[in-house]
Amino acid sequence: MPSSASNQANRWIGWVLRVIGLGIFVLAFFLPAVSAGGTGAAATVFPGWKCASIALSEMAGLFNKTEPPSLVVLLAVFSGWINPLIVLVVLSSFFSKLRVLRRVLGVLIVLCMAATWIFFVKQKVEPLIGHWLWIAGALLILAPDAMPGRKTAIES
Repeated sequence: MPSSASNQANRWIGWVLRVIGLGIFVLAFFLPAVSAGGTGAAATVFPGWKCASIALSEMAGLFNKTEPPSLVVLLAVFSGWINPLIVLVVLSSFFSKLRVLRRVLGVLIVLCMAATWIFFVKQKVEPLIGHWLWIAGALLILAPDAMPGRKTAIES
């Protein structure tokens, strides 16, 4: 059974990881995130915030269509869900009783990350530093709930 000091250290480390992760996650919105449409000077570079707005507009566009969306549109929408899911993880991190919810959200976020990379392959989009920092920040935010030594859902 972990000691009180060990639990306190784990809690502190968890918060440090989340704060650092949140800082990196937010910073990534202002950096070049992807390059599309060619190589070199012909490529269009999008910052993270533009990628988020495109994914959000794709999601909103689903409500106005009568035909089913293409796989590429669904992949873009799933990648856009990472941002609101991360917000839910951060907000729920203030309540230890919501650890199971955070773990479920963490699995959904990782699946959405995979959808993002499949989208990149299908659309020939090259991830840049902003994308990698966005992913790293998200994983740091999720890390405390996957750390060993933390209470499991059954022990909560």
